[in-house]
Amino acid sequence: MKLLIIQGHPDSQSFNHANAVNYYEKAQAAGHEVKMIDLAEEDFNPNLEYGFRQHMEGESKPNHYQELIKEADQLVFFFPTWWGAEPAMLKGFLDRTLTPHFAYHYQSATKIDKLLTGKTAKLFITSRGPAFFTKSIYGSVVYRWKHLVLGFCGIKATKTLVLGNMNTQRSTEAQRKEFIERCAANID
Repeated sequence: MKLLIIQGHPDSQSFNHANAVNYYEKAQAAGHEVKMIDLAEEDFNPNLEYGFRQHMEGESKPNHYQELIKEADQLVFFFPTWWGAEPAMLKGFLDRTLTPHFAYHYQSATKIDKLLTGKTAKLFITSRGPAFFTKSIYGSVVYRWKHLVLGFCGIKATKTLVLGNMNTQRSTEAQRKEFIERCAANID
């Protein structure tokens, strides 16, 4: 299987980054073809300066990301939630990469072609709040990603794991290690 890991934490020293690197290494060892977009390391402007009204200069990065997405069978996202959403860098990645005519196409106001149908995705998320809040509430980040981001483009989210209570007194090193192991256990 061709996997594309998108590491969405802007800090290369973060837990999310370590989790993504571990997953990458385990997936390669399992024989998968694996590529990674590491937004902590990329020189990438996440700001969609003109909306979709006009193209920005320097479209080579988003075009490259689109090629990687086209090649992949499965996308694997690692990110924290801040203020009930993904970090700005990852949101900008979505804005600049999942664009009209690449990820979706409006035939009419009510008819949308989902252009990435057939691809699957996994979401590995951390949160300072309780995990149930991040994944089970209508309008939560998990709902939005499954239905309004990935689902809108035709990508089916097949697995979501959330480690809650990060950076609190209830979060332990053992829980973090167990979460990394649970994520890696979900390599197809």
